[in-house]
Amino acid sequence: MSIGLSPDEIDANTALDDDFAAAIGMDVPEPNTSNAVTAEQEPPSRETMWAVIQQQAEQTKSLQQHVETLEQDHKKVKEELADAHDRADRAEAVADAAIAHIRQQWTFSTDALETRVDNVTTRVFENHEQRLQDIEHDRVDVSDLINSDVTHDLDIQRKTAARLAAEREDTDSPLSGNKHRMTFLWREFIESAQKTKGGKLELDSSACRRRLEHRAGIHDPNTNTVQRSMKMLARHTRRDGGVSASGEWDDEGNLVRFEPGERGGQAARLIADADEFREFAAEQSRAALEQGGDETR
Repeated sequence: MSIGLSPDEIDANTALDDDFAAAIGMDVPEPNTSNAVTAEQEPPSRETMWAVIQQQAEQTKSLQQHVETLEQDHKKVKEELADAHDRADRAEAVADAAIAHIRQQWTFSTDALETRVDNVTTRVFENHEQRLQDIEHDRVDVSDLINSDVTHDLDIQRKTAARLAAEREDTDSPLSGNKHRMTFLWREFIESAQKTKGGKLELDSSACRRRLEHRAGIHDPNTNTVQRSMKMLARHTRRDGGVSASGEWDDEGNLVRFEPGERGGQAARLIADADEFREFAAEQSRAALEQGGDETR
């Protein structure tokens, strides 16, 4: 202790450890600034992180919606392409029937009327010529010919004609339940059944469900409703014009048959032999064309 100095004065005049170290040439460590750096690099706040997450979620949702839109557009294009192919096949069948009919009429007229062609005969050929032009320009729908008022070889045709007549007159359908619904599936089969490599025409239950929902006005039809309507259609396509028994929806005498699906496998479907159905369509188209010619006589 220094003599004559107070404790405070002694502390003020006492050399610091760093000063002493410097005086004897020792290195003095720099002050630790790690705490200051850590303070400058603190993670973003919870609010900031939540805002970033929300933004990323919105971007992901937008991308998902865009992908869904593209997928829907792709599906629509495929359906339109398939429909175009179907219409081409149906138009070809109608054209074949119409051309064969015209040739038959021409042969008959040249054999029986070699020296005279009167006004009635002229009108007949003008009528058929107009029908051929309609076919060539796709103004004739084969389903309309098959379901016309003069082609009722199958009971399903008679039932369909009855419903269409009621719609034209804006009256209630004379059919009810599955008989009413099957007429919509009949038209769907004519318009949309797909030909398989095995020479069959097929329409699955999902297509039938869409037809019932979009055309028959049945909201979200259940599986039982769809399949019962499909079975009813098959039963009403007996080629002898009758109706099969309730359990004979797959009878070989039916033009269209019902095949149940398999759990976890193929869906239930309506099926017909492609060649048989094509021949049937040609016959029905020919009958409709002949009726059109008879009306001008």
